[in-house]
Amino acid sequence: MVQKEFNVKAVDQEGNVLVNETISTLRNGFFELWLPRNRRIELQIRGLNRKAQGTIETFEDSKTCITTFQLR
Repeated sequence: MVQKEFNVKAVDQEGNVLVNETISTLRNGFFELWLPRNRRIELQIRGLNRKAQGTIETFEDSKTCITTFQLR
């Protein structure tokens, strides 16, 4: 989904809202999201009348490119 807007919310394990904004996808269909290290984060993505949600981690051995979220 190239250059589409999505509402993105990221909340860490302590309840701190790290991101709560509209983000546009890039020409490659991905979007960039910079998050603090060493956190477990609940991520919600909403747009196009669909949503995706799940948990991501930002620890030393965590993946830095996540492609498994699917809008449903």
